[in-house]
Amino acid sequence: MGFVETFAESLKEMPRAPMGEALRPLWSEALARIEAEHQAGADGQTVARRIAEAMDAVVLSIYQSAMPQTAGPHALVALGGYGRCEMAPHSDVDLLFLFAKSQDKVPAVVAGVFNPLWDLGFEVGHSSRTLDDVVRAVREDLESRTAMMDGRLLAGDAALFAQFQKRLYKRVPKRTVAELNRLRQQQREARQSVQLLEPNVKESPGGLREIQMFEWALKAKVKAPEYGDLYAQYLDGSSKSLAHSRAFLWRVRHALHFAVGRKRDVLEHDLKPQIAAALGYEDQDQELAVECFMREYYLHARTVHHLVERAFQQLTRKPRNTSRSMYLERGVAAIEGEIVLADDEAYFAADPLRLLKIFLTAQTKNLELSDQAQSAVRTSLPLINDDFRRLPEARDLFLRILKRKYHTARTLRRMHDLGVLGAYLPEFERLTCLVQYDIYHIYTVDEHTLVALENLEALGQQEGAMSAILAQCTRRDLLFFAVLLHDVGKWKRDDHIARGIEMTEELSERMGLSPEERSMLRFLVEHHQDMVLISRRRNLDDYEMIAEFAGLFANAEWLRALYLVSYADLSAVAPDAWTDWQGALLWELYYKTAEQLHSDREALEAKQRARQRLDEHLDHIEGHWPAQRVVQFQEHIDQLPPSYLVAYNRAQIRVHLEMIARLSREQPFVLEFIEHEGHTEVVVCTRDQRQLIAKICGALAVNDINILRADVNTRADDVVLDIFQVTNIDGSPVLPDWKKERMRERVAEVISLRLKARDLIAKYSSSWDRRRRQRQYDQPPRIAFDNHISARYTVVDIEAQDTVGLLYRIAYLLDELDLDIHRAIINTVAARAQDSFYIVDAEGQKITSQEALDRIQQYLLDGLAS
Repeated sequence: MGFVETFAESLKEMPRAPMGEALRPLWSEALARIEAEHQAGADGQTVARRIAEAMDAVVLSIYQSAMPQTAGPHALVALGGYGRCEMAPHSDVDLLFLFAKSQDKVPAVVAGVFNPLWDLGFEVGHSSRTLDDVVRAVREDLESRTAMMDGRLLAGDAALFAQFQKRLYKRVPKRTVAELNRLRQQQREARQSVQLLEPNVKESPGGLREIQMFEWALKAKVKAPEYGDLYAQYLDGSSKSLAHSRAFLWRVRHALHFAVGRKRDVLEHDLKPQIAAALGYEDQDQELAVECFMREYYLHARTVHHLVERAFQQLTRKPRNTSRSMYLERGVAAIEGEIVLADDEAYFAADPLRLLKIFLTAQTKNLELSDQAQSAVRTSLPLINDDFRRLPEARDLFLRILKRKYHTARTLRRMHDLGVLGAYLPEFERLTCLVQYDIYHIYTVDEHTLVALENLEALGQQEGAMSAILAQCTRRDLLFFAVLLHDVGKWKRDDHIARGIEMTEELSERMGLSPEERSMLRFLVEHHQDMVLISRRRNLDDYEMIAEFAGLFANAEWLRALYLVSYADLSAVAPDAWTDWQGALLWELYYKTAEQLHSDREALEAKQRARQRLDEHLDHIEGHWPAQRVVQFQEHIDQLPPSYLVAYNRAQIRVHLEMIARLSREQPFVLEFIEHEGHTEVVVCTRDQRQLIAKICGALAVNDINILRADVNTRADDVVLDIFQVTNIDGSPVLPDWKKERMRERVAEVISLRLKARDLIAKYSSSWDRRRRQRQYDQPPRIAFDNHISARYTVVDIEAQDTVGLLYRIAYLLDELDLDIHRAIINTVAARAQDSFYIVDAEGQKITSQEALDRIQQYLLDGLAS
């Protein structure tokens, strides 16, 4: 007995109960039965049909109860996914009341069906149309058109429904296939990848919507609800593959809805382990269960995307005009922008190197491979064996692809999609759909790499410093090769850089690269993270550190290449990972390192000493400043560490002196805002007091200020200059006047001790919490120390969940330990704070005792956990 019959029998036993009250337990029981079938491993599409059948029982029960005997001609039609009999547990219910004419409409009857559905908690998409309304909607609106193309008669006049379908398909515009294809292309242009960190199972590329678009296109092409053998014809023998992937995607969507208890189609980061467990995945040697699950998801989504892409290419292609063909070589021609082969697989069997040559030809002449050529490439992949991979001719062809100025990234993506890249470089094949279960990378490892290549190549079409540096690179092939290989070690869970170095050396030996080429390639893979980490977390005014970093490079070419690899890698983590601020930091490190390479170490150290000498400044200001101000300048410099002169120019120091002169008993602090490109500098001048830096950080935090960097300068006479580089919480660099005034008020409160910083944080954190994201990635803090990078300071690196007042808490804890903060470098990546603090002990010395470091680490961990 089906759901419709079961519901009808049960309702007979409750003749006086309100329909909504009677149906609620019946729907819950039906959904529970279907969930049990899902958990027992039922096919995803089978479950989708079962849910639609249960929904039929609900809708028809209400309809039969609400419909008067005197109702005129009408039809109740299920639309969209409900019409296709494809529903997830909490899908919307799309219904159409169809009438022949306007005068047939009975609003009370329509409301009698829709209102009980809303009362039951369903999201109901509803409309009431005449046949003429249908014709207008079909012409004007693609979304309405496709929803109605999936229409299914639930109840009412079958003849009216038949007329509806006839008029609908007669009016479906010829442009429909092109419009659907354009929607797909817009997703691609918007950088929506199949392999996003948090894909939408329904709407993302490779999701269920792509299959639906393909089916709508077929219906539009034949102008009928049934399209017969066309489905298999356009899939070219891959119907079973698409059906398998479709069933998998439906199982995932059902699991999401059941797990959350409402409509949820996005595989959010913190839901993935739960869904993986629900679908039966377990940890493997080298992969977590969630990574196994997501890798299979991406493989299925990739299959869907590629098959539907190929089908749409055929659907939208016009008949080829062979009279416009261009001869490329024997058996190969270009027709209307595509490479067409005469002999299919025989072409590659005669010379396997053609599996690389064809991509070089396509790249050079800006051509695509025809469907027939793509199919021949896939069939011929076994020709790329170990002997092929060692051929010098194969190496040279591959390096020529990497060296060309245009279409390199696109060519490598095509090679990857067709399996050639992975066949020639098995090291890269292991990265296909490989998942990094973290919150930083929004792409799988292979997609991240391909996006990095696209970003790097795009520099060549731009203006600016990075574009000029790319133009100076003499080994463009090795630069692009390094980006391609930079993450090959991630297929194992251990140190991916160490593993990547080993794999790069094995690959270089197999390909027969020269010793010089091997050295450069190894260097770029080994150090591909260094520039980003140093620029984010170290004092770039420390020329000893710069000199040591510069010692890594054999020549300026290696530095240029590493700078560009760093940009490509970081910019491909997420669309917003590369910021003006990060770009400025990376450029500063590159520029200072290049300066070091163009001089010897002694000359650079002499330059630093010269900058630190007061005479250089005095020579400039004498005759320009009043004598008293010159004396103040010298006294000011004498009370600060040498690094102050390196970090600030004369104009900035003059502002600092003017602020100090304004300090008095009546004015216990001075606060200035100085706007720069990319950030605002906030300078606080006051007298030193206990926990001063923590108090100021708290005052900034409650004003939604994002602190990029903090520099703490305390003179011998206890005058303090705390200098912060900040932006608004949304990243905009200019602070509005009202916010500046409110910051002055909050700083005044905490410095004057009218309000404790802890109470200030508590007062504002509740409103901040309401604006927080609903989910947090609960990872424990990590703390590390570096006593090597700086001669004067111990650097403590703290990574923790970014929360309101975090910098205040850290500064407070360090002060409790009698540690002085000289500089704080602040970064936030994907809701994780990555902060570095240059500190000394109460005597102004580095902390070198391991016992003391262990005590500091434990105190910080305990304090941040509380």
